[in-house]
Amino acid sequence: MVYQLWVSPAFHFLFVGIGFCLAWGIVGLVLWNIGSAIAYSIRVSNRMHQIPCSNCQYFTNEYRLKCSVHPDTALSEKAIDCRDFAAPPTLTLDIQDI
Repeated sequence: MVYQLWVSPAFHFLFVGIGFCLAWGIVGLVLWNIGSAIAYSIRVSNRMHQIPCSNCQYFTNEYRLKCSVHPDTALSEKAIDCRDFAAPPTLTLDIQDI
C-alpha cells in the first residue's frame, strides 16, 4: 500500500526553495573547503622553501646524517634561521692576462 502525502501548492514552492538553498549551500561549502585546502598547501609550501639546508655545505644528502653540524634540526622548520648556514664553496677560475 502506497501512502501519498498531499502538500498544498504553497508549501511545494517552500520545499523547493529550501532544497535549492541547501543544495547550493553544500556546493558552496565544498568549494570553500577545496579553496582553503589549496591556500593551506601553498602557505606550507612557501614555508618549506625557506629551509636552506639543501644549499648548505654541511648538508650531507645522506638519510642517516643529514647535517653534520645540526643533525636534529636539519630539513625542519627549526632550520630556517640556522646561524651555522654556510654556502658551498664555488669553483672559480681566475684568468689573468700575461
